[in-house]
Amino acid sequence: MKNFLKVILPVVAFTLASAGAVSTNNAKIADSKKTVLISGFIQNPSPANCLPVSVDCTTTTGQACMSNEATPRQVWLKNAANACSVNLYKVAH
Repeated sequence: MKNFLKVILPVVAFTLASAGAVSTNNAKIADSKKTVLISGFIQNPSPANCLPVSVDCTTTTGQACMSNEATPRQVWLKNAANACSVNLYKVAH
């Protein structure tokens, strides 16, 4: 019986550790795919006058980020001079 336990216990411990590692990795992947609303800005009417909006956009390339208004307008981030002129892009789902 002692020999049986010496062989089985390490196998069971390895199996549980492997299952835990796989489930943790899947949770991290799922978390990374969640969308996050960020504060963007609409030019009103010039880049020096900005109105804040919450959007699901990113700074990586793609289609231009647009507001959720009846007439969508492009959404920007502010630059170092506090003007809304840095491009934002739609998050690809």
